[in-house]
Amino acid sequence: MDALKTATKDVLAAQKQAMRDVISGLDAEALNWKPLDGQDTNSIAALFAHALDAERFLIAAAVDVTLDRDREAQFRVKVESADDLLALIDRTETEVNGWIDALTPEFLAAEIARPNRTRTGAWWLLHAIEHSNEHVGQALLTRQLYEAR
Repeated sequence: MDALKTATKDVLAAQKQAMRDVISGLDAEALNWKPLDGQDTNSIAALFAHALDAERFLIAAAVDVTLDRDREAQFRVKVESADDLLALIDRTETEVNGWIDALTPEFLAAEIARPNRTRTGAWWLLHAIEHSNEHVGQALLTRQLYEAR
């Protein structure tokens, strides 16, 4: 169990470092910029606000902790600086690591229900990892598009 907890923390820490790398050197304009303003695209700030909120929700679900969340609000996030996102990354990492420490074989095997789906704790945990990784890639592409405009 300790190896799984350590590996999970390591993978998520690498993803958070990738987030820090994406936002490094960007100002508020770049962080809040959308590739196709007015259409269904997201800023780096929104992508990371959503990814981090989802990570909290999904990892908490893996240990059967229920969190209230406003998913749609994350896509409306605007930041004043990279420091806003860095603080959010740090807070999320601390909180999520606490839930990872609480993982047990029983949680991983249990069927845990959340609105619209019931999955095992293991599924919630793995989905958190894959979901965050997807948004890191999208944010990197958004940065590249911003810099190429």
